[in-house]
Amino acid sequence: MTATFPGQSPPDFTNCDREQIHIPGAILPHGAMLVIDNATLEVLQIAGDTAGLLGVAHADLLGRSIADIFKAQQVEHLRALCANLPLLRPRHMLDPQMRVAADLPLDASLHRSDETLVLEFEAADISDRFAADPLAAVQEMIEGLDGAASIVELCQTAAERVRNLAAYDRVLVYRFMEDGSGWVIAESKRDGLEAFLDLHYPAADIPQQARALYVKNGLRLITQVNYEPARLVPTDNPRTGKPLDMSQAMLRDVSPVHRQYLRNMGIDASMSISIISGGALWGLVACHHYSPRRLPRHLRAICELFGSMFSYQVEAFEKREQFTERMASRLVLQKLMLNLAGADEYAHGLTEQSPNLLDYIHGGNTSLAGRRQGGVAVSIKGALTYLGTTPKKDQIERIVAWLSVKMRDTEGVYATDRVGECWEPAKEFADVASGLLVISVSPNPSDFILWFRPELVGTAAWAGQPTKGVAHGAAAEGANNDVLTPRKSFEVWKETVRGRALPWSQSDLDAARDLRTSLLDVVLRRITEAARERKLAADRDQLLMAELDHRVKNTLANIAALVIQTSASANSLSTFVEGLAARIQSMAKAHSLLSQSRWEGVSINNLLMEELAPYVSGSATLEIVGPDVVLTSKSALALSLAIHELATNAAKYGALSAREGRIAIRWALADGGGLDLSWRETGGPAVAPPTRRGFGSTLIERALAMETDGQATLHYLPEGVLCEVALPPASLAASGPAGPPPVPGFASTQPDPKKTAKGIRVLAIEDSFMVVSMLELVFDSFGWTMVGPAARVAQALTLIETETVDAALLDVNLDGEMSWDVAAALQARGIPFVLSTGYEIGQLLPDTLKHVKFVRKPYNVDELEKAVLDAIKSR
Repeated sequence: MTATFPGQSPPDFTNCDREQIHIPGAILPHGAMLVIDNATLEVLQIAGDTAGLLGVAHADLLGRSIADIFKAQQVEHLRALCANLPLLRPRHMLDPQMRVAADLPLDASLHRSDETLVLEFEAADISDRFAADPLAAVQEMIEGLDGAASIVELCQTAAERVRNLAAYDRVLVYRFMEDGSGWVIAESKRDGLEAFLDLHYPAADIPQQARALYVKNGLRLITQVNYEPARLVPTDNPRTGKPLDMSQAMLRDVSPVHRQYLRNMGIDASMSISIISGGALWGLVACHHYSPRRLPRHLRAICELFGSMFSYQVEAFEKREQFTERMASRLVLQKLMLNLAGADEYAHGLTEQSPNLLDYIHGGNTSLAGRRQGGVAVSIKGALTYLGTTPKKDQIERIVAWLSVKMRDTEGVYATDRVGECWEPAKEFADVASGLLVISVSPNPSDFILWFRPELVGTAAWAGQPTKGVAHGAAAEGANNDVLTPRKSFEVWKETVRGRALPWSQSDLDAARDLRTSLLDVVLRRITEAARERKLAADRDQLLMAELDHRVKNTLANIAALVIQTSASANSLSTFVEGLAARIQSMAKAHSLLSQSRWEGVSINNLLMEELAPYVSGSATLEIVGPDVVLTSKSALALSLAIHELATNAAKYGALSAREGRIAIRWALADGGGLDLSWRETGGPAVAPPTRRGFGSTLIERALAMETDGQATLHYLPEGVLCEVALPPASLAASGPAGPPPVPGFASTQPDPKKTAKGIRVLAIEDSFMVVSMLELVFDSFGWTMVGPAARVAQALTLIETETVDAALLDVNLDGEMSWDVAAALQARGIPFVLSTGYEIGQLLPDTLKHVKFVRKPYNVDELEKAVLDAIKSR
């Protein structure tokens, strides 16, 4: 407990939140930093061991140009980065790119801060096995992540992968809750350490401004707790008089409060990797070491990339879990409604049959063990029925009387996790009903369904004391005012949260609204008719869940294909990181636009503006002209990737790299009902046809052709690149025929229609370009020949009749059409085949296909090979 001395006001616990940790004026002493004028490249400020790392003392650096320190090609490389990249985040330059002394390996990074450039240096460790091949480490870390069955399992795998690579004593995955507190949901540690798994930590552990920096900067390293910071010289920028904003600095000095907190825990070195979901800080991968540890820059770059990819996985899993939870809730709701159809009494059908209202909305899980508590009551025309742990009958009646007035100002749903703060008499039964969720089930608020959640007393395990102590006078290290100090122990104790319950989730509130709508609009008026409608809705929801599962797994398969294709064409870790992150981000932008329209379509204007937004502030001119039409979801995803590749190429080599550059994007509705679009570049560097086809140009031309049944053609004109795109009527969401017209199948790339000497011939029937691209690499590694691919039912039927193949790999859904007719044609010709699906196909399979083997997306390469070979053997 903190004492308040006579004449003093109560201490203020917000010092941490006011600490300006983004402008510490110092760096970690093992590195060096140069702050450079953006225009002249003159060194304005210095910190750290420049003599040891660069061979030049501070006094000999200030006021000089970096051209006096680095080689001409190194300076030109820095100038090119400044000209072509925004550098809002650090750009890694691994050894030997910026090495100064021949015998001293050196890693560096570059980023912008206001009007200056910040160069940071550290000694490189080229003896590490991944120093020469960092892509191998990335592939090892991400392998198998998509096989996790839950968020917790995914996070446990991530903790183990990070610890295997970085070799810290302990790695935690720390998830933030709604109130800002943290929850350890995964842990990997060396033997002999106390387990922290399933512990909760107070929100005060990580101040608000620190959380904001974790969103900006994906990785934070502390090599050892006890060090003397290397001060920036001069302290402020001599041109502006302002302190340097080190929000993105890799070597930023650490808050003294945080360092003391680590000392109290016995931690000597740490690393934090941000987990970002939906643009917000979802959690952290927290690495602890009990002796000094400096992780080499190349391993940190790998961990940072892994953090970004892991964040995408977390976001995808979370959205899937939310949707699955909502669908499960809907299924319980439908069963409740069916029960009501045959129940004589309203309350009996909701509480005394299975499922019941506690199956529909429960008391919540307060730990990884999944403990559930709580109760429910139904009050209809003064009659009470209740189930589970609830207040007493007279207490519920008093709550109902209060709600009859309170609910008049609501839309029929009311929820709180601290009802005693809203209604004083509720404090007397807070132990069983601190949380209250209510729906009104009558036109006037007099009939209610009430869910109760108990007080969280002794149910949350916290690390340390959640209210930090305040030191006074000498205890505050000489400070005159009360200052916030970290806790002096890290022992677990039980935190008592008086009068508060586990908060109601958005899924709980959605479920309550669904039930209220059903009771008011359907059940109370037409119970018999409702039973029939609910049965139909249950069937539709089953199909919807299958479609969602298919869509999510296709997305994961596309990401896996992007990883393989990008790594195949990348010649360094930096190009792999940039290429993969940019392509995934392009897919994410299109997915976000589609989510806003409930996957019904995307405005072409919105899609182009979203993709080209990073280039609007540049010197080049962008012209976007055309009618605002809506593209189907599949066409939008394909076009967004194509536009991304064109824009990236233009920024590197084309019109966006020149001051006088110009890009004109024009489109119009075609006479046949489709869409014609052109991308024309002028004013940039002279263009010559490439000597080889890269993944980007292949993606532009083949992805649009396969995903949309359209066409894209690249012309490398001397004055600039011209790309012409023709999309068929079916690519437009608001017009055109129900499906694309049939097109001829792809011709075989082998002149001999029989099995080649390399191996078997497999017909690929798949409508995703990314998946086909991956299959081409996989088939080639097996020594197989790919026939096709066929992206539509009509194409597949044509190839089955005209080609000779040993087997087929058949996607069960081709552009929205189930492929049972293709399966029948394969069976008729006696061609063995394997079904490929993202669905939980179960009951969807026709009886004629129940015996057919199938493989799930995203593919496991070994399972795919075995399934195809087994199908051939069983013929």
